[in-house]
Formats: sequence, C-alpha cells, structure tokens
Amino acid sequence: PITRECVAFARRPDAFAVAFGRTPARPRIAFSAPAGRHFYGHGVFSPDGRLLYTTENDFEKARGVIGVWDATANYRRVGEIPAHGIGPHDINLLRDGRTLVVANGGIITHPDYGRRPLNPADMQPVLSYVDRLQGDLVERHGLPRELSKLSIRHLDIAANDTVVFGCQFKGPRTEIVSLIGLHRRGQEIALLPADPSVQRALRQYVSSVAVDRDGEFAALNSSRGGAIVLVDIAKRTARISPSWPDVSGIAPAGHQGGFIATSGHGDIGLVAPASGQQRALGKTDWAWDNHLVSL
Repeated sequence: PITRECVAFARRPDAFAVAFGRTPARPRIAFSAPAGRHFYGHGVFSPDGRLLYTTENDFEKARGVIGVWDATANYRRVGEIPAHGIGPHDINLLRDGRTLVVANGGIITHPDYGRRPLNPADMQPVLSYVDRLQGDLVERHGLPRELSKLSIRHLDIAANDTVVFGCQFKGPRTEIVSLIGLHRRGQEIALLPADPSVQRALRQYVSSVAVDRDGEFAALNSSRGGAIVLVDIAKRTARISPSWPDVSGIAPAGHQGGFIATSGHGDIGLVAPASGQQRALGKTDWAWDNHLVSL
C-alpha cells in the first residue's frame, strides 16, 4: 500500500513467492516458506507496507498458520501466528488496520498426497478474525454441520467491514447450495438464497471475489462455469452477467467503476456492477489465471 510492491505466490500449492515492481531498478526478490510449510496463494500487507501476512499450511500438524514477513528486509520471516482454522486460503485486513479476516476452507491436505482432501467426512470451514499484532482470536464463525462440505475459499471487504466470501462445494454434484456469503463481526454468517440459476452457473465453484471501489457491489466468478455473478451487497441479491468461457480473474476497475474481468483465452473486459452489461477492452496472448489484482 506504500511502495506499490507486489507479491505473487506459487500455486497448487507450492512454497515460493516472488516480490516485484517497487522500482525498475529494484531486483525481484524470491523467498520461500520455511520447512514444513507451504503457501496457500494469498497474502496481505500491513497498512504501512512493512509486514506481509501469508496463509500457510503446517502440514505435519494439520493446522493453518499465518506467516509474518518483514518486507523492508527482503522478506525476512519474523514470525507466525495461528490462523485459527484448517486450510486458510484467502486473507484480508479490516478497516481498523489490525484485524485480519481469514477464509479457512476446512480441508486437511499434505504434499505427499497432492491436493487430495484427507478429511472429506470431517471438514470444518470457518471465517476467523485474528489480531495481527498479538495473534489472538477475535471471532470465529463456522457454517452449520449440514454445510460442512462448503469450503470457504475467497473473500473481499465491502463497506462497513462487510466480508463477502465465496465457496467451493465438495459434496454431491447434484446438490444445489449457496456459494456466496456475507458476514460482519458480531453477527451470524448469512448465505445468499440458493437461486438455482446462479448456483448452476457457478457449478459449485467460486474462483475469485472482488468488491468495487465504492464497496457496494461484489463480483464472484467461476472459471469452471464460465460465469460472473454480481451481488448488490445492501439488497443481498445476486444476478448473472453474460457468460465468459474460462473467466478467470476479477478485480475492481478503478476510476471507470465496475469490474475488470479476464479469461483463460486472453480476453479483458469491463463489467458494470448494477446492470451486468459488459464491454470488451481487448484480447491478449496471455492465458489469464484465476486471480487478478488492480493497482
């Protein structure tokens, strides 16, 4: 947030990350998770840009941790705090600059077994709120037992610290469940009504979540379903935007308003949040992946 440096994490999963982009003269910095850990693909900086917090798997103890790195010292690891959940994936910071919110998918994995879930009958997806300075658990909110296979994966922060999150369902393919949830501290998790058309379009899989610059609308996409779903956060309603084959990235569009979307076929487009109307911005040779960040 201060230096405009970016960090990209290895996927599926892996243990290295690369920092880049502060100045053209500054070399790229590669750093790795310590032994017994791997990254889950997401991180967030402290408001002053000094510390980076990363979601990680302590795979021998089957627990989630948050790595703490000093970005001013070439990403030297300075500690870790509990994620207060299993399989922490996405992470963000509330407006107070101190409280981390973590999407714990609830799935135990180990590198020896690839991406295979090791606890399919006993998943425990939760949102955890963690004091980044002390590591203490502030709040922890789980899903009902009957939704234990609804893995919480991605999130973003809307107005008034409303957390918008998207899930990936690990249950029967024929079952229709809501994949989109909203939460504020001190309240219960609220899943949007499971509109059959929306859930069919998402195909039980949310790839990414983004909130627009005003914090009023959210966009969730499914690369598996080729779908973008737009959510009016105040009204708690969802609508489907026209489909994109392999739509992969979604991010707020800055001064233009709405969202930028990218696809695995190289497409880039602008999506209006209220109407869902789309405008093509161009086509590239890049096969865009699931996550997109706008600066």
